[in-house]
Amino acid sequence: MNDLAGARQTDAHDSTRWKTRAILFAVLLAGSLVAAGLAWSHEHGRALAQERVALAHGLALHAAELRDADFDAARKLGTAAVGIHSDEQTRAGLVDTLVDTYGRALSPLIQEPSHEVTVSGDGRVALSNDGGEANVWDLKSWTDPKAIRKPDQVPPLKGREGASVNTTALSFDGRTALTGDDGNTTTVWDLTDLAKPVRLATMEADRTAQSTNGVKKVMLSHDGRTAVIVDHDGVMTVWDLADRSHPKRLSATGSDTVPIRDFALSADGRTVVAVDDHNKVAVWDAAAEHPVKAADLDLSMKFSQSATRTAMSADGHVVLVQRAGQIEIWNLNDRAHPVRHTTLDLSFDKLYGTYDMSLTPDGKRVLVAGPSGSGTLWDLSDPAKPARLATLNGHMPEVESVALGTDGHLALMAGSSGVYFWNLTGLDEIVADPKQASCDRYSAEISKAEWARYAGGEDWSEYKSEDSDSVSVCLIDWWS
Repeated sequence: MNDLAGARQTDAHDSTRWKTRAILFAVLLAGSLVAAGLAWSHEHGRALAQERVALAHGLALHAAELRDADFDAARKLGTAAVGIHSDEQTRAGLVDTLVDTYGRALSPLIQEPSHEVTVSGDGRVALSNDGGEANVWDLKSWTDPKAIRKPDQVPPLKGREGASVNTTALSFDGRTALTGDDGNTTTVWDLTDLAKPVRLATMEADRTAQSTNGVKKVMLSHDGRTAVIVDHDGVMTVWDLADRSHPKRLSATGSDTVPIRDFALSADGRTVVAVDDHNKVAVWDAAAEHPVKAADLDLSMKFSQSATRTAMSADGHVVLVQRAGQIEIWNLNDRAHPVRHTTLDLSFDKLYGTYDMSLTPDGKRVLVAGPSGSGTLWDLSDPAKPARLATLNGHMPEVESVALGTDGHLALMAGSSGVYFWNLTGLDEIVADPKQASCDRYSAEISKAEWARYAGGEDWSEYKSEDSDSVSVCLIDWWS
């Protein structure tokens, strides 16, 4: 009896052990299956996410290719791309497509080359220079979306005694203009009545200057009371225009200096930042009886190409210097001790660099034109972290000059096909949410044939509602 009981007890223990082992094995097997399922699900999800990214980028690329030829198709594909996968690439593409509708030629019937454009701070008037005379544009109706008739330019400003105009400048209120010509003479104009420009006075070049190309660049303080003129010999003269009919020369920085390539002037006319032909950038105190150099900017020597352009905020605290496809952003709170904020890589050709740039008076936005028919608008609200806002397509082979209005919502480009104008009042909303901005203005669908043409064979059932035979670009992320 004892032996039988012991055997039964042993069998019971063995049975319990086998049951425990079976349960443990089942648990381990289930755990392995779950882990494998999770791994497969994760990998499958990642593969699907990669497919969505590839599809979105492909649609964004097609949208960019169609932007000039078929705006509706470009907008639909761009909106779909953002709905499928919203990232910097798809959002930037849709922003550029939408912004393209805000631009138009100032004079579509007269598309003569223009080498320079400038705009008054109040956005009332613009000047463009075609190499012979300065065209005057009344922009009031262009900035008013309700205005039906867009006036052509008003009477042009001519150089003295038939000389060709090289460069122009405008006061902040647009009532005072300067034209510098190849006769080395700068003329002061009253533009209070745009239909009847009045020649007030001329400012002759320094008698020691022997330049054959005349005036290179002119600038005005915001109040129009101070003018700075640079000629092709490198002479910089400062003038008092308190009485515009009788300008008074305040100073002339000698002709033995290295020629100045470009310069910028603060709103009060007291600070000048000048780039010379030896790749030096100097900060000048122009308020002194004889301009005094306050400091030199120590440019990065990463590239050997020279600095070519400079720009400055109205208060003189933000300075931009372009060189070799890059822009260095400087802080000039202390003119004697400039501090470099950061370097903005524009991805332009290092050989040709930037053709021109324009900075808003507050220093928060800059429009940059490179060796192409477009310009890029950047947000410099945080100078240490510049952010791209949009690309403006000038619809011309080459842009030579750009200008921004005070708040950055008015932009102009001059180049081989004349002058192009943008009213960018709605830009902030577009940049904040390009898909919503697109859907607020348009409602569209992508047909099955269009999907087959542009989606690279991707199954469209994931992106449309069950009872529809098309994809609604504004609802695409609801179904996906």
